[in-house]
Amino acid sequence: MADFLQGMDVSERNGYIDWASVASRMGAPRFVYLKATEGGNRIDRQYASNRAGATAQELLCGACHFFLPSTPVAQQVANFCNVVGSVQGELPPMLDVEQAGLEQPAYAAAVAQWLQQVGERLGCVPGIYTQTSFWDGSVGSFAPFLAHPLWIAQYGSRPGPALPSGASGYTFWQYTNMGVVNGIAGPVDMSRFAGSPEQLQALRCG
Repeated sequence: MADFLQGMDVSERNGYIDWASVASRMGAPRFVYLKATEGGNRIDRQYASNRAGATAQELLCGACHFFLPSTPVAQQVANFCNVVGSVQGELPPMLDVEQAGLEQPAYAAAVAQWLQQVGERLGCVPGIYTQTSFWDGSVGSFAPFLAHPLWIAQYGSRPGPALPSGASGYTFWQYTNMGVVNGIAGPVDMSRFAGSPEQLQALRCG
């Protein structure tokens, strides 16, 4: 996998993270996604400290929001934007789409609304984290969302992930949830970026 840059994503489930240790070894992650919020009012308890720690070690990071289709989109937009504030210089915010609760095409419309409103408020183009089987079954074609970075979760030994219907490629691939990272106790979600260091830097907001 020499053509990939490796990164990870973490949340409060990973507990306390020693960010100095994460960044101190050869093979340190080139990027980090941090869960920030969920639904209309939940805030990840480790987001603020994880963001500060990763930033202090000059790790390129971005924020994630876990989408709850039963919660009004406007509440979820406000929750995420109020918590993360400015994302200038960070990776695009990601909307985690894996929770059932709406029928097509209402689900696609809700996702589009979140992406548009967050993009307008934060001045960026948010991305989408999902699994191909869920997206195809619950949201529909990815074709209307081609302007947004796609982060696919699919585990197993294969050269690349299967893409949702209508998708033309992917930006990130979460390939395992059993990674080992210095400074973090227990398994870690690991992802690969399909590009060069320069292309990864070009994704930064602003």
